[in-house]
Amino acid sequence: MHHDIASKVILSHCKEPFLAYFCELPVEKALLLDPRPQETPSLRRSDFVIKAILADGSEVLVLLEFLSSWNADIPLRTLEYRTRHILQERLPVKTYVVLFLPSHRATYFYQDEEVHFKFNLVKLYEIPAEEVLEKGPECLLPFLPLFKNGEKFIDEAERRIYHSDLSRQSKADLLTGMAILGGLISAEVPRQLIQRRRDIMIESAAYEIIKREGYEEGLKEGIQQGIQQGMRQGLLKAIELGLKLKFGIEGLNLYAEIKKIEDINLLEVISEAIDTAESIAEIKQLIA
Repeated sequence: MHHDIASKVILSHCKEPFLAYFCELPVEKALLLDPRPQETPSLRRSDFVIKAILADGSEVLVLLEFLSSWNADIPLRTLEYRTRHILQERLPVKTYVVLFLPSHRATYFYQDEEVHFKFNLVKLYEIPAEEVLEKGPECLLPFLPLFKNGEKFIDEAERRIYHSDLSRQSKADLLTGMAILGGLISAEVPRQLIQRRRDIMIESAAYEIIKREGYEEGLKEGIQQGIQQGMRQGLLKAIELGLKLKFGIEGLNLYAEIKKIEDINLLEVISEAIDTAESIAEIKQLIA
């Protein structure tokens, strides 16, 4: 998804400050780990796995899940991620769900008759933009449009990034990341950023990924429409592969009907349901 791309590019320049500021961890060094090969096509993983060395020399795995909007399955999925990584890495694990957009349903725990599990829920929309501008380094500013009152300070954040001592490549990545994340709250945010800084943004790896996924026209015109189309195409590819791997020919036959769906929210539900569905009838019921 487009916000995953933006977040990963931003984090590549800002792992330690991000963990220190938003997760309140005394991090000395952080390494973004590549995901291990999946054992089954239905096995999911957290967005980002970071091995962090803390100030006391101890090591901890930090699981980061970035969400544009809340999903009721997140607490249970977060518990799954945490358990799996403890078994794989044999290291202490700290789990953080970073939520971009407001939701009254968001919660920081999972509970049933046997399990009570708490994780760290970071609501970016509750963090004052003024506070981050005052205390945070430039590499955190791409998230600013999502902060409380963030839209008021986007121009200042852009100027600080552009005129900072960061390398040109870092500036390109951070500005492009801010444009993509800003599109979650208003089409005007990316439109204005691209109009002013497209000359440097096109050097970003994130910009190249967006072009390959079909977002470029959306970026030129304000990226919102392009993002929606790119999201739809990405979801359809994931659904096609999931149906093929899990249900074979029957799944591919159903895909012919699914690819007519324009509703991105429904496609997201279908994509996630394929992971846990025990029969193709469950997917057909969603479509109906």
